[in-house]
Amino acid sequence: MFHHVGVYAYRPRALRAYAIWPVGPLEVLEGLEQLRFLEQGRNVLCVEVEAKGRQFWELNNPEDVPRIEAMMAEMAAQ
Repeated sequence: MFHHVGVYAYRPRALRAYAIWPVGPLEVLEGLEQLRFLEQGRNVLCVEVEAKGRQFWELNNPEDVPRIEAMMAEMAAQ
């Protein structure tokens, strides 16, 4: 089983292109902006990482911020 951990980096040129591409059916279905790149025939690099027992949290919504900030504070204190 895999858990998606997304760290995204885009070049300015790619973001300018992204802004003018139409939203495609895969992006609509899944709600993932990366799919717009794939639907336009662009490559998206994915790398498998070893979690080694680490716990990952997602930051997708404003209510996720306090949990992420608490985790970061805990990590900084170690």
